[in-house]
Amino acid sequence: MKKIFAMYGASVLAIALGFLVSVFNSRILGPEKFGDFKFIQTVGIFIASLVSVGFFISLTRLLAINNEKIKEQKIIGLFVIIFGIVSVIGMILMFCFAYIEPYFFKHGIDSKFKIFFFIVPVIIGLAALKEVLKGMHRIYALAFLGFMPALVYLIIIYPLSKLITIEIDQVLMASYGVGLIIVAYHLIKLKPGFGIKKFLFKRLLAENRQNGRPIYFGSLAGVATQHIAAFSISYFMDNTQVGYFMLALTICSPLLVIPSVMGTIFFKEFTTIQNIPKKVFSFSVVSTLAALVIFYSFIEKIIITFYTEDYLVVADISKYLIIAFIFHGLGDLINRFLGAKGKGKLLRNAAYLVGIINVLGYTVLVKLFDLNGAIITKVLASGGYMIVMCVYYFNFIKKNKIREV
Repeated sequence: MKKIFAMYGASVLAIALGFLVSVFNSRILGPEKFGDFKFIQTVGIFIASLVSVGFFISLTRLLAINNEKIKEQKIIGLFVIIFGIVSVIGMILMFCFAYIEPYFFKHGIDSKFKIFFFIVPVIIGLAALKEVLKGMHRIYALAFLGFMPALVYLIIIYPLSKLITIEIDQVLMASYGVGLIIVAYHLIKLKPGFGIKKFLFKRLLAENRQNGRPIYFGSLAGVATQHIAAFSISYFMDNTQVGYFMLALTICSPLLVIPSVMGTIFFKEFTTIQNIPKKVFSFSVVSTLAALVIFYSFIEKIIITFYTEDYLVVADISKYLIIAFIFHGLGDLINRFLGAKGKGKLLRNAAYLVGIINVLGYTVLVKLFDLNGAIITKVLASGGYMIVMCVYYFNFIKKNKIREV
């Protein structure tokens, strides 16, 4: 119970700090430069999602089912090696994008990709560490990692804004410089062991082939393709609209926390039980619906008060996008359960559906209907994801009951 409260407390703090970060960045940069910042950030996230090849997911499962301390350290050592390799590849891709940007987007920010290519390993590191700590069931460390980057960033950037004019460079350097230090701190604290034997590599490859790689391809289809929104909006419209859409996503994202936290806390337990406990599912649904009522009641006041009227359009976007986040959050809870059961191929197939909707929607619908096309795409993709997750879950339960009989 203490871990549940710790994780939820940290999640609430992370939401609050993330909100303050978005308020500060949007106010200090203004709609146009904020849009440029979000575009650069999205390119980094997109590249990070391309290069992991599923190994971090596989390592998470190996850690979750492992009970030997010595082996755990060697798995962590393997994690550090893989992290280093994919980070180098990611930085090269980010640097190369600087030469592509002027031909397709023409926003005059190509030099930023040459300077801030290091944001890719930070994005990879923070996401991968969350997976690894989940597999090790280090809930307190996971809670710390959830809110600390935003907290330290605000402690640095706010006083600095009183001394100098803050531009995109300072925002990127402060936020990802802090992230780099935090990633390095956690890697050292995990005490990786590098006396890695051949059998561990083979086991990782086998796990990755069975579970990690299918989830990776699914993630590539389902998660990476959602970032096409930023590229298509930037291409067909401009980065100001990118900023509006991405800010709406940020504002809606807290509704993912409730089911996601439950899935994270029970991830290790999911490996041994036959179904999601009713209390876990009921708590997730009731809490999410309560949060939805609060969201609709205050969203416009929040936008005007904290972001100014320049961003009022974000409130209208958020009212529709929030439905997508409810669908996706509940789907993610089932995703955690099936992932703990090693059903990577099912997760991959669900993500393929999401990917197809994303690719078609964020190209065709955005071209035809501008931002409305992006909103429709997000709702359709998340709704389809939840439905498929439910079908897979009930089929899994049904098959297990037949086996027991």
